[in-house]
Amino acid sequence: MSNPQEIELKLLVPGLTAAAALQLLRRAPSLARRKLRQQQLVNRYFDTPERLLQQQRCALRVRQRRDVHAGTGSEGDTITGASVWVQTLKTAGSSSAGLSQRGEWECLVATDQPERAGLRGTAWDALDPDGALFERLQPCFETRCLRTTWLVARRDGTLLEVSLDAGEVLADGQTQPLLELELELLAGAPTVLFDLADELARRLPCLPCNLSKAERAGLLANGQLLQPVRARRLERQRGEALPALALRVLGEAQDQFLRNLEGLLHSDAPEWVHQARVGWRRWRSLLRLLRPWVGPGPDFTELRPLLDALGAQRNLDVGCSETLPAWSGAWACAQAGAAGGEAALSPPPDDATTNACAQALAELQAARSAQRTRLRQTLLEPATGQALLALTRYLWQAGQQPMAIEKRAIGARLASWNRRLHRLLQGEKAQLLDVATLHEARLLAKRLRYGSEAMASTLPAKRLRQSQQWVKDATLWQTRIGQARDAWQLALLLQQHTHAPPALLGFMQGVAAAMERAAQEAASPG
Repeated sequence: MSNPQEIELKLLVPGLTAAAALQLLRRAPSLARRKLRQQQLVNRYFDTPERLLQQQRCALRVRQRRDVHAGTGSEGDTITGASVWVQTLKTAGSSSAGLSQRGEWECLVATDQPERAGLRGTAWDALDPDGALFERLQPCFETRCLRTTWLVARRDGTLLEVSLDAGEVLADGQTQPLLELELELLAGAPTVLFDLADELARRLPCLPCNLSKAERAGLLANGQLLQPVRARRLERQRGEALPALALRVLGEAQDQFLRNLEGLLHSDAPEWVHQARVGWRRWRSLLRLLRPWVGPGPDFTELRPLLDALGAQRNLDVGCSETLPAWSGAWACAQAGAAGGEAALSPPPDDATTNACAQALAELQAARSAQRTRLRQTLLEPATGQALLALTRYLWQAGQQPMAIEKRAIGARLASWNRRLHRLLQGEKAQLLDVATLHEARLLAKRLRYGSEAMASTLPAKRLRQSQQWVKDATLWQTRIGQARDAWQLALLLQQHTHAPPALLGFMQGVAAAMERAAQEAASPG
């Protein structure tokens, strides 16, 4: 029976073929002089028909393992040796944006079916004390890959295993390609995982990932793997300390950010970009909320190119799919009314007006497509992967520090944000609101909303009722101010990327100014 504690860092390798990734890894300083081993792996996962193990975040698999001769990764390699079948049970543990710690038990089995005897003395005893669950197990999905492995032993006793897995996930008749790195700590301190990951990320694109192969296959089978990841509200567990919950909500927001980054590499759907930005803003908002206890956040300078590219993509997505379509009809009617005079109540738009809108939209669509290419290129830059790894390291380090959060402290901090928002929008100086102040209010409204939603389960009943009203008000202000911003942004995009007529630019600027005034008037007291 193997060591029941697994500590590993998982990294996706996007944008490369398996052969290209292997060649880059073989030249990495820590791996260049080390012998590699290659094996063909077929992992068959078992669960009950209603997926009881998946619900418990557990996985039971039987793995077929066969050596690949030569170790070059080419099609000419040959599989040698008899099959070895290994049964593995993995249980739920702690995980954060790539670094996971979970229970793991392994043993040899005779065939491709699980054996009850090999589970005795493991966490399965508590999960299935009478054996009824085991009797209902059935194959549910598979992963197949060529695994290339290096052992990295250092003089200080540190021992790491680096594995490149290239293959596919198969579930419910669907197939999803897989190319990922796993860095497993066999002996030593977890910091060495991050050090080695940073070294490898200098050479090839990397994206920290929390999903195990079993979880990825489960999502594929459920039709959820290719859907944008939205925020999840985490409830405080029985007996859970506030610091533990705080780290969990930070990890959930970071996971939302990273999972949607993965999705936008493969899909043009705007929601991936939107949810990636939501995840990032939730992460930043929660860092601000928890700053008295977790300390200052990491340096985001190296992420700025990615964040700017996401923002530019989102602006074009909204302009193309929402703002311009929403206002083009009103502009066409306004143009027709101006041409027809006061007597024309609802004259139809002429061909020139319709063509101008269509041309502007086509030009914006082209800019949108070009920006999507730039965004993906930015995400595949090694510097971006290193910056994302730094977030993972930061969150892990935060969990290693002593942290004491007073019971009412989070609610009090949210209340102070609410008072500040009230002063901005409805205080004595509200009549003097300008564009910059409205933007500041919008950011504060988001911060209040995201913080209140994420930490709701920590609040006493009275404060919870207050926070629910805060979220309602903050969402209203976020939407109201955001609509004015979107109108201004469209005018800017039309100016930057199209040959739109001056009348259309002037119309959108007028719409934005009117919406801005409406927001200012709504904020003014009395």
